[in-house]
Amino acid sequence: MTTFTPDTITDGADVLRARVRDLPTAPGVYRMLDGDGRVLYVGKARNLRARVTQYTQFDRMVVRIRKMVFETRDLVVVETRTEAEALLLEANLIKSLKPKYNISMRDDSSYVSVVITGDETPLIRAHRGARARGNGPDHATYFGPYPSAAAVYSTLDLMERAFRLRTCGDATFRHRTRPCLKYDIKRCSGPCVGKIDPAAYARSVAQAKRFLQGERQDVLAELQAQMATHAAALDYEAAAAVRDRIQALASVVSARGALTHALDDADVFGMVVEGGRVAIQAFYYRNGQHVGNHVFYPTYDDDSDGDTGELMRVFVALHYVQRRAPPLIVANIAPADADELAEALRVATGRSVRLEQPQRGDKADIVQHAVDNARAALHRKVAESGNWSNQMALWAEMLGREAVGRVECYDISNISGRYPVASCVVAGPDGMDKARYRKYAVQTKNTPDDYAMLREVLTRRVARAAKENDWPDVLLVDGGKGQLNVLVDVMRAAGALFADGTPALVGIAKGEERDKGLEVLFHACPDTDDEGGVALRQLPIAKDSPLIFVLQRIRDEAHRFAITYHRSKRAKALEASRLDDIPGVGAAKKKALLLHFGSVAAVRGADEAALAAVPGIGPVLGGMIYRYFQQ
Repeated sequence: MTTFTPDTITDGADVLRARVRDLPTAPGVYRMLDGDGRVLYVGKARNLRARVTQYTQFDRMVVRIRKMVFETRDLVVVETRTEAEALLLEANLIKSLKPKYNISMRDDSSYVSVVITGDETPLIRAHRGARARGNGPDHATYFGPYPSAAAVYSTLDLMERAFRLRTCGDATFRHRTRPCLKYDIKRCSGPCVGKIDPAAYARSVAQAKRFLQGERQDVLAELQAQMATHAAALDYEAAAAVRDRIQALASVVSARGALTHALDDADVFGMVVEGGRVAIQAFYYRNGQHVGNHVFYPTYDDDSDGDTGELMRVFVALHYVQRRAPPLIVANIAPADADELAEALRVATGRSVRLEQPQRGDKADIVQHAVDNARAALHRKVAESGNWSNQMALWAEMLGREAVGRVECYDISNISGRYPVASCVVAGPDGMDKARYRKYAVQTKNTPDDYAMLREVLTRRVARAAKENDWPDVLLVDGGKGQLNVLVDVMRAAGALFADGTPALVGIAKGEERDKGLEVLFHACPDTDDEGGVALRQLPIAKDSPLIFVLQRIRDEAHRFAITYHRSKRAKALEASRLDDIPGVGAAKKKALLLHFGSVAAVRGADEAALAAVPGIGPVLGGMIYRYFQQ
């Protein structure tokens, strides 16, 4: 370990001492560079001269700062008009330069927004990626971003039911000659064929924007007045239509939880620092609804001075470099320089942003919930990232084995027996081994019998293992005693039950009320009271132990891998079946189309001439296929 003394940092400190005399006392941003010109650190200051002077005072430096000063060979300074400008510039430079000694906020998520376009007849849809610039009448209006895609699609579903805005693309919109299915089920007002006049549609668009901006009660009151007007004019059909829209909106407004009424449009952050690691749980509220959450794990040097307020300040500043801050930000730890941070966010968003650290009441309860989630996530992260080998060794001891080097976990996925598949994920002392993952298409069962499906998959796997003598250390099945008994039966039928060199047999089951965190593990072992019998012994694992977190991770990965394959298989089957609905397209012509174009999507996008050119199709059938997909 390198020891830093005043003599060892003389070069870096001398560079800073020489520059301090010429530094302004104005606010700004400074960058420390090494001998190769690489940026070591980016910081902001209310007074540049005073701030940089602190780096020349050796006795007040923690180890991390001493090392940084030791490596410093140049200093670049940029003055700003205000400290708020300095904070914004600092955040952008950290995001783009990724300096060695700054806190690293790894957040590569791509968030989804809702957009209402600026067309003559606007449409509403989900949007991911860069936003078009401009605020004129021809430009789109964006809402969000939402951290959860599910929250976006839930919002779009509500917009369809309540405001009946179009969701179809421009090409479809321009070429329609009759209303689509969404008009019939009252999820679109039919502007494509004049079922609603432009002025009325524009009012619906304006109401939708106001609702997404948080003016829920005002929009509801406006619709209620509109319904009363229709009723007074004895236009009961129109009144009923408005009533249905009101009911859709009212159900959302009334569904707001008891705690969320304090948070109309806000982000909540709960930070936990333990053992030199940091977890920050973010809860996002939009229009009074909890629309999603995300957990962040910024890198954190335990040799630092432990200023969690500064850590929170940097996190918040970086978090909103590429996203718009809401009017309210609530956290369990007050950010350092909170006034300057709020001013910087105001400049970036063009509206007032308030920072709060609640001590009591509903907001404090929500913040505490975020903190509890952050702490649990941090414990899981520690268990997953740095402690796999230790936990595998502990598990081997529980199972009575010398070591656990390879674990295979199996899970089944289907919908009422349709499109059944299975997954196999592999883990070891170093974590998940994705190169060894396997997926199985279940062949022998097409009814909802998970035991039979699991039996088929395990039989195939055990037969191969017996033939190749390639056994894992543990065979883990997602399920309780029933699934584990299937595994025992398969091993017995293969003559490999409890034989030398064969794996331990384990089932992992959800606990009471299928609550994650209360998992129960059963280990199949010889029954000492019944020769040749099998006993299913429950393993004594505490619900908050690192080992249970590791096993949850393996089980959840098996479930994710299985359901991903199932969805892919189901989507292909459903897509391919669309050709079966076209009159005149049988098995031979379907095969010819797929061989020629490669996929149903390519068939759908082909024009009449291309379809007619396929052997066996011709112009008449080609025209029918083209019109089918256009409609």
